[in-house]
Amino acid sequence: RSSRTALSAMRWDEAQIGEKYTGTVRSIASFGAFVDFGADADGLVHISQIADDRVNDVRDYLEEGQQVEVWLKQKRDGKFGLTMVESKLSGGGGGAREPVNLSPFEGMASDVWVTGTVVTTTNFGAFVKVTGKGGATAQGLVHITQIQDGFVESVADVLQIGQEVQVRVTSVDMGAGKMSLSMKEE
Repeated sequence: RSSRTALSAMRWDEAQIGEKYTGTVRSIASFGAFVDFGADADGLVHISQIADDRVNDVRDYLEEGQQVEVWLKQKRDGKFGLTMVESKLSGGGGGAREPVNLSPFEGMASDVWVTGTVVTTTNFGAFVKVTGKGGATAQGLVHITQIQDGFVESVADVLQIGQEVQVRVTSVDMGAGKMSLSMKEE
């Protein structure tokens, strides 16, 4: 649990739906992650609320102790529902999700640099949101070995959430809905 005292925790009625908070992942389950975002109870980020893309394994995106930005989506029965994707604030979760459209990135030459924004960092890399042809956006993984030349001990020492970075698209797997990115020269 949190190291804060109950007195300094934000009360249930103080937490505002739609408000952005910085939190810490407390625990991970197959269906999502529990995040301490400063309230008197941890909030749940359901697996469908972690990324725009389809998330098959929470641990591909999050790890315990990781700092994340979340928005309060709902409050019900003393529980908080959170999202890591601002555009998912309205509407329900669950249901079939649209497959990620990576086609604007599929034919992109690997020597073309695009600007991206770090969405989340993990111990194995960073997920970066990039904009392709026609304004289409998608997230891709910059593996820890593709961040910079030389050894990277900790991704969080090199990259921060919200940081703007220059990346290249190195591969697109349309079937899996995954895109690999690099911050290194070819």
